[in-house]
Amino acid sequence: NIADPGVQKAEQMDLFDGKLLSPEAKKHHKIIGQVFDTYWLLEYQNELLIIDQHAAHEKVLFEKLMKRMKEKTPLTQTLITPMVITLSGRELSVLEENLSVFEQIGFTLEPFGDREYLITGIPADFLNIPSKELFLEMLDSMLEQGSKATDTELVLDHCATMACKAAVKGNNRLSFSEAKKLFEEMLQMEQPYHCPHGRPTTIAMSKYEFEKKFKRIL
Repeated sequence: NIADPGVQKAEQMDLFDGKLLSPEAKKHHKIIGQVFDTYWLLEYQNELLIIDQHAAHEKVLFEKLMKRMKEKTPLTQTLITPMVITLSGRELSVLEENLSVFEQIGFTLEPFGDREYLITGIPADFLNIPSKELFLEMLDSMLEQGSKATDTELVLDHCATMACKAAVKGNNRLSFSEAKKLFEEMLQMEQPYHCPHGRPTTIAMSKYEFEKKFKRIL
């Protein structure tokens, strides 16, 4: 019997309500491979999932950072050689107003002279981003906003930017073990289907859609 298209659509919507990438579905996942060095194909029952590795990794990094900020347990990598930052008077003022924001994200800073600060620790999940560049970008953004970065939306924007910069890019080949680890981390996310900027991490195509396109069914 051919399933009614309306039923098929309803079932697919139900899957995206939390079943495709739920921990319960994990034992039914089958990684098929990677295409265009960017997208991973994963079979799940009667669905083919297509996962964007950059969007997926970005989501994982963002959610980890949000969790640590909420629990006030930032993960920091201490620098063997601290970085010295020289600031203008306005930059110094904005930094001192927002030190807690930098600390929540994982930076540790110490005053060092009249208009200088030492960066003694950096966010451990973002070691592949040039730390000084990231720090100055955040500070510049705070200056442009003209208000304290304790504003929730501004803080979230900084975190999303960090996650995007640190996430594995498209056109980078991951090993099967790296992809598996990424997918397992996605399973722990509350909303794994979209990155912090709203792009989808995953799209799905049902067996029904394949059979219709190949005219196996009408």
